[in-house]
Amino acid sequence: MQSVPRYRLIMPNKAYLLLKGYCLLIIFCFLSVLSNSQVPLKVMTFNIRYNNPDDSLYNWDHRKGMVYDVFHKYKPDLAGLQEVLNDQLADLRDTLKEYSWYGVGRDDGKKAGEFAALCYRTSRFIKVDGAYFWLSKTPDLPGSKSWHTACTRIVTWLMLRDRQSGQLFFIFNTHFDHASEEARVESAKLLRKQIDGITSGRPVIVCGDFNSTSSDTAYKILTNKSAPGFLVDTRGSLPDTIKEPSYSFIGFPFHPVEGNLIDFIFTRNMHDWKVKTYHIITDNLNGLYPSDHLPVLTEFLVGRLK
Repeated sequence: MQSVPRYRLIMPNKAYLLLKGYCLLIIFCFLSVLSNSQVPLKVMTFNIRYNNPDDSLYNWDHRKGMVYDVFHKYKPDLAGLQEVLNDQLADLRDTLKEYSWYGVGRDDGKKAGEFAALCYRTSRFIKVDGAYFWLSKTPDLPGSKSWHTACTRIVTWLMLRDRQSGQLFFIFNTHFDHASEEARVESAKLLRKQIDGITSGRPVIVCGDFNSTSSDTAYKILTNKSAPGFLVDTRGSLPDTIKEPSYSFIGFPFHPVEGNLIDFIFTRNMHDWKVKTYHIITDNLNGLYPSDHLPVLTEFLVGRLK
């Protein structure tokens, strides 16, 4: 039986190479557009422990180099710091010159007392607006206290424009009271109310030392999904991938308690933002840590404005 001849299309070599190259170019352009539609953005919250000479081995002079190292190694684009005294802020500004710094002392709205300072990478962000309010019944009154709080408590916020993504967003930084449960609960309510009035539905990042764990009332008020404008804990955005300590307060000397996680980075209205990674930084030098709190770092992927 005679076989049926087989035929194949033979394309001239030059034309075939041109077509192949054209297809590869289309694929490359598609992947480039896909990868360039989002940009990374790192946010850190860090209670650096106030400069207390009685801390002896753990005082600021022994620790500040390690605090700088955290910034140099992890390169946050934004950071909210707590317990920053004016002399510490001067050290940070002098050393970490790539950042702009914003904040006031909580005791007088100037330089007295601890700052809930915010810093941002100067080359990346444009400051659009910013201000402070106090966690009290009179939030516009500097140094005001309420609800049996042990200390004056303050919130610092900024509105920033991201040069890379074009996004306009807010970041809030605070430190809730350590002694009064009433103060923490009322502070959580006030914080949510103030965010509502300030942000007009734009993306929001909230960071700080809340002196509350996820089982406490203040945390539950902030994250209550039954109320409009609830906050989302970035740690909970990646529950299956996090192999982190269950604590962020470690004390001096190092004596952490499982479950004592009180430092958080929350979000709100992050429609085209995605949590990429979450990390509790445990870097130390022969058992000496940069602070009595561990820094928390969240990396986002931020959608570019079209």
